[in-house]
Amino acid sequence: MWSPTKPPSQIPADLVDKLERLALADFRTKQGLACLEKAIRFADQLHVVDTSGVEPMDSVLEDRALNLRVDAVTDGDCAVELLQLSKNTVEEYFVAPPGNIPLPTRAAMLKHSEF
Repeated sequence: MWSPTKPPSQIPADLVDKLERLALADFRTKQGLACLEKAIRFADQLHVVDTSGVEPMDSVLEDRALNLRVDAVTDGDCAVELLQLSKNTVEEYFVAPPGNIPLPTRAAMLKHSEF
């Protein structure tokens, strides 16, 4: 049975490294680790939900008829003006700011730590 005081499931260090890269978060700090543990405790609650006899859904809107609307272009041909709004472009593409820089792996951090 799940308990708010129960420690979260243990996860391997390599999985933590992958989560850090995906979330762009550093789980080596107390605040980052607390956030990860809180998320794991929340997810662990799903294990106590009895889903026996529940059919999986194809869509959350499967009980509704989804009608397509007519999609008419009313404005366009403004790529040059839009690209001028970006600080960085390459050819005809926006360049996203550098933010998805991989964090060093835990093994690399431990190699250089004093512990």
